Amino acid sequence: MKLKYNFIVRNVAGQAVALAVGNENDKFNGMIKLNSVGEFIFKLLENDISTEEIINKITENYDVSAEEAKNSIEAYLETLRENNLIIE
Repeated sequence: MKLKYNFIVRNVAGQAVALAVGNENDKFNGMIKLNSVGEFIFKLLENDISTEEIINKITENYDVSAEEAKNSIEAYLETLRENNLIIE
């Protein structure tokens, strides 16, 4: 899976945000606020990646169990799906 649109992630007033760029801006209008983990996952989704690979990257980089990471990542990905932001 990967992001459906081209986004850039920038820090605005201490807050990470994702903005659609180029022609994608016509299809997705707005910005997405990201916490540090959300930003990390969003950047992983710039390239095709599986849920398992995301879980592995999260557990390697953050102090979290695989089970907790899996639950949180699945919820985050479901939100992205609901908003039509990822391609599977």
